[in-house]
Amino acid sequence: MAAQKCIEAGFENVAVVEGGTDAWVAAGLPVVRGQASCRSNARSASRAGLLVLAGLVLAYFVHPAFAILSALVGGGLVFAGVTDSCALGMCIARMPWNEGCARDCCSKTS
Repeated sequence: MAAQKCIEAGFENVAVVEGGTDAWVAAGLPVVRGQASCRSNARSASRAGLLVLAGLVLAYFVHPAFAILSALVGGGLVFAGVTDSCALGMCIARMPWNEGCARDCCSKTS
């Protein structure tokens, strides 16, 4: 099905490897490994968790309106799960502390 979708999308030279990449490697065929990808999902989840906790702590100690932060992040995570998109993850991946990470990691793993 994936090969058919690639062909429909206009890709040429599409091949289906019986047994997948593991079978290819086991057969001793050449494999070019790229640079290790960033752990975008783990980074996004940890940042989202920190934002939720920060919202809850601020709502308790500063002002109840800070609970909106937790609600927004939680809603974004639910939306990402339902739609299989990672807009929140892409936003977090673009933050300055993620400069070492490829800008489009999330789109490569979705």
